[in-house]
Amino acid sequence: MKVGIIGLGLIGGSLAIAIREVFPDAFLVALNRSGEPLEAAAADGVIDKGVHEITEDFRDCDYIFLCAPVHTNISFLAPLKPYLTEKTILSDVGSVKSEIHDAVSEYLPEACFIGGHPMAGREKVGYRNASSELIKGCYYYLTPSPSSPKEAAERMADFIRQLGCRPILTSPKQHDYIVAAISHVPHLAAFMLVKLVRDADSPEEYMRYTAAGGFKDTTRIASSDPTMWEQIFLSNRDNILELTDRYIEDLQQMRELIAGGNGEALHKAFEESRDYRNSIIEKKEDP
Repeated sequence: MKVGIIGLGLIGGSLAIAIREVFPDAFLVALNRSGEPLEAAAADGVIDKGVHEITEDFRDCDYIFLCAPVHTNISFLAPLKPYLTEKTILSDVGSVKSEIHDAVSEYLPEACFIGGHPMAGREKVGYRNASSELIKGCYYYLTPSPSSPKEAAERMADFIRQLGCRPILTSPKQHDYIVAAISHVPHLAAFMLVKLVRDADSPEEYMRYTAAGGFKDTTRIASSDPTMWEQIFLSNRDNILELTDRYIEDLQQMRELIAGGNGEALHKAFEESRDYRNSIIEKKEDP
């Protein structure tokens, strides 16, 4: 087996580590624009070769994963064209699927492209924070392109299962609406909560110094990479705007309940949210 990883950051590195653990004899070639992650991965025995640009080394791969930010992934499509063969499944790990599917249709219309998105991550980025444990057990969206044979989608799903993930096949459009609700708008909320506290803090910065576990847990994801999130928000703009508008409406309704002293309605809203949140935890433990 030969696998290409383009972008050896948190997710790309975690995928590479998982592949090495499950398929110890696989040949892994990785591209990264900075050298330190390549050197570290080679020293760890995770990759067999590290490069800084698309070269002949990516020819005849069984799988190639694009693991850079959304727009950066798109920039690699045309350079990859000469090295894709009939057996190659091209995928990505981006948080938005529609835009890269459109780009693949333009630049690589005959490629076997199966978009992917592991529902995993942490606020710390880079190869040094990568781990196979990050993706093991996670749900992993797969969005096959119309030109991808059914057998290729099944092969990709089986590969993902062997890495310890739980594949879910869906369309790019449905995927992007789902992640706007469960990932993108929550990140926006976290960013804005941090901004609220920063702007409302006193000159002595009591809020910053005494922010405890609840605030840190709620806003943990605000420590994420700004460049990545800039691209995600622009790529999934329509879904994020629609769901943000709904969120603002819900906040306004809650404000009216608080202003009106409607404790019974507040209690019901909090109870419904608590029960749904608890059901998410139970689902993850026993899918």
